[in-house]
Amino acid sequence: MDTLRFEAVCSSWNRAAMHKWADELPPELLGLIVKKLAPNFMDILRFEAVCSSWNRAARWYTSTAALTPQCPWLMLPTLKLHGRWSKPRSDGDVKGICFFSLAENKDYKMDWKASQGFAVDVDSFPGSSHDGWLVCNSSHGWLVMLEVVGSMLFHEIRGIRLFNPISRKSKTLPPLRQGVSSIRKVVLSSDPSRNNNFVVVIHDATSRSTRLTFYQHGRGEENAAAGAWTDLEDSHGHYGGYCDIQLLNNGHYLFALSFDHSIEVWDFGDTYNNHPAKILRFRPSIDIDRNVLSCMMSDTKWLLESMGELLLVEMEFLGQHCRGAELFYVYKLNIAAKKWEKVGSLRDCALFLDSHGSAMSLSTAKLPELEENSIYFADSYQEYSCSSFNDIHVRGVFSLETKRVKQYYTTAAHANARYAPGLWILPTPW
Repeated sequence: MDTLRFEAVCSSWNRAAMHKWADELPPELLGLIVKKLAPNFMDILRFEAVCSSWNRAARWYTSTAALTPQCPWLMLPTLKLHGRWSKPRSDGDVKGICFFSLAENKDYKMDWKASQGFAVDVDSFPGSSHDGWLVCNSSHGWLVMLEVVGSMLFHEIRGIRLFNPISRKSKTLPPLRQGVSSIRKVVLSSDPSRNNNFVVVIHDATSRSTRLTFYQHGRGEENAAAGAWTDLEDSHGHYGGYCDIQLLNNGHYLFALSFDHSIEVWDFGDTYNNHPAKILRFRPSIDIDRNVLSCMMSDTKWLLESMGELLLVEMEFLGQHCRGAELFYVYKLNIAAKKWEKVGSLRDCALFLDSHGSAMSLSTAKLPELEENSIYFADSYQEYSCSSFNDIHVRGVFSLETKRVKQYYTTAAHANARYAPGLWILPTPW
């Protein structure tokens, strides 16, 4: 017993000495440590948890220093069983939301309350009444959540909530006008964590038309009421007219890509114009390989900016029963020549694409753990048979040099194809 008491005393002395040592480190040294940890925000979060002085040092650094590029995370929703998402518990919590860290090759599991803005999607319980939140896509590290009311067949989208899955912060946007039942994509002009004045653009597609509407956040209380959403000038077209939209050049310009490869551009201006005008509309020519003609009519197209150039990425389906989409084609826009020119190499870059419409280009010089000249994708397609169809989910990294795909995610927790394809986010924890 005396030995145990002695060990307990020594243990308490060690803890006290450790805390004293940690508190006495000079701020300059703590700043250097945090700077070294900055490339992986999880290391900074662990650093913050040591003691109050380390927490203050980390908070000061993250609030004053330029945001260090982070490696993307892949969001993997709850387990899909027998065609349905697992039902939340009676208290509204959702279990099993996982994020895969590409840099660490590690899963992080997070449990969220429904009040934080996450619940099962509207297709969870076919034929039944369901009010909840549907994950649409990600933009600047924030999830775009759609408030859905009704059943799978007859539902309406009432509102939008922006939710940061790392910091748990959220922003509720004004109610949408009545009759919105399908939103393909929502894009933000900037990170709401860093700038409260940002623009939100919605690609709203119904059975009769396609429409772009926008909202300017941070313009005062009068702009936060119903009716704050404004139709974008000359953006009405036939159903399926647009296949992707992006706010580029610090959110000053909105680019819209059509299925026939046409480009339309609206100018929001430096201070965000209340009435953005369409400044460009043309249909560039494009050299299409014969073996991707079938792909050109599909909706597997992404528009994104990379190294100062506008890129178009198209994915080729290998056909029924091929279990995977393994070919990607990249084009850059030559405005002067009005042509989509084929890109043979993504030097110093890696692209990230998913079936939700999220698309981004990251520098492999700043993030050396990424594979240069590659496309990381998380997508899905439906495989049909005589009596049924199955959702096939694919995750891999495609090399533009070798035209081959290899798996980047082999963790057993989500290796099965029954899981959703996933959603890329760029972590913004501060």
